[in-house]
Amino acid sequence: MIGIMYVFHGSQKNEKNQAAMAFIKQLEKRLDPSLYQATAFLENHPDTIPSVAENMIKNGATKVIVVPVLLFAAKHALVDIPDELELVISNHPEIEFIQTETFGSKKGSRQVLLKRLQEVAASYPDEQLVGILVAHGTKQTDVPQNILTEIAKEIQQQVGFSIIPTSLKGQDDYLSDIKKQVSEHQKIVIVPFFLFDGYLITIMKNKLAEVFPTTEFIITRTLEFDPRILTDLEAIVNEAIQCIQ
Repeated sequence: MIGIMYVFHGSQKNEKNQAAMAFIKQLEKRLDPSLYQATAFLENHPDTIPSVAENMIKNGATKVIVVPVLLFAAKHALVDIPDELELVISNHPEIEFIQTETFGSKKGSRQVLLKRLQEVAASYPDEQLVGILVAHGTKQTDVPQNILTEIAKEIQQQVGFSIIPTSLKGQDDYLSDIKKQVSEHQKIVIVPFFLFDGYLITIMKNKLAEVFPTTEFIITRTLEFDPRILTDLEAIVNEAIQCIQ
C-alpha cells in the first residue's frame, strides 16, 4: 500500500494547523481512495513526521511518498524533513520512502499572486504602483530567490508595472529593497508569498510600521490555501505515484 504524508511547517496558532488539515482533506478527496493519506508537522503539533510515518507502516504502507507542503526547497525541505525521516528509515529498511518537490514555482501559486496584484490595480486605477513580492527566503541556497525572481518577471509582464522580488530571510535586506521604492509618486503594493498569514507576516508588518512610519503600504492577502494550489499538489502526488509503483 502507498502512503502519502503531507508535511507542513506548523503554526503556533492551532487554527492555522486546523486550516492546513482541512486543506489537505480537500486534496485527499481528489486522489485514489486506496491511498493511505495523512498530515504531519515539523513544529507546533503532536502529529510529527516520525509518529505519522510509524502509524502508516503499522497500517500496512510499504511505500511512503513525503510531500512537503512548502513553497520552496530550502532548509525545511532539504534538511529538516530528511533528518526527521532518518530514524524511521533506519528502523524500517524494507519501506521505500521518496520525497517530492515543493509547489511554489507551479502554476497555481503564480495565478494567485497575479490575482492579488490585479485586484489592487483595479482598486487604484489612477495610481502609479510598484509591487514587492516577499517570500520567506534562505541564506543556504540561491534557488528559491532565483525562482522568485523568475515569477516576479512573469507577473510584471502581465500587470504592466514593476515587481521587485525580495525575502524576509534571504541574501539581501528586504527593508532596503522596499526603501529604494519609497516615493511620493508611487504606491507600494506588498504581496506576501506565504501559504497563510502567520507569525512572520505579523513581524514584517510591525517592522514596516517601525521603519517607515509615514509610508502607507498596500499589503495584500497571502495565498490563503487557495484551491488552485490543490491542483499543483495533486499533480505532484500523481507524478510521484507513477515513479514509485
